[in-house]
Amino acid sequence: MPTYLNPPELGDYRPMGLSSGTGTESLVYAAGLAMDPDTMRRRADAVTIADEVRICLENIGLILRDAGLGRSDIVKTTCYLRDDAYRREFIEAYRAAFGEGPYPARCTFVLGIASDLRVQIEAVAVRPEAS
Repeated sequence: MPTYLNPPELGDYRPMGLSSGTGTESLVYAAGLAMDPDTMRRRADAVTIADEVRICLENIGLILRDAGLGRSDIVKTTCYLRDDAYRREFIEAYRAAFGEGPYPARCTFVLGIASDLRVQIEAVAVRPEAS
């Protein structure tokens, strides 16, 4: 039976038909974005691409925390950039967030993203007891 994870610190995305994360017995899926759920626009503190990456990963961290996990339990990310010009700053911020690694497997796509967001990150984490 899935568990829907909606940490109160992230605001309420449920009126938009979204949950911030979903957990199963073995996996947790988390979506990170720097969007204000009230305005549906990019948060004011997401000035740079690096800020936006940091906020996305912090939000994912809050979701994982609710599931009893942390960033080190992430095994896969799917990352979305609005413009390929953001790639270098994105990679630098992403690497900084994970430190010396290990780094999860990652796919990065350049495509349109809702609202004025420039970055969105999805993460899949494995519960240690499931491995």
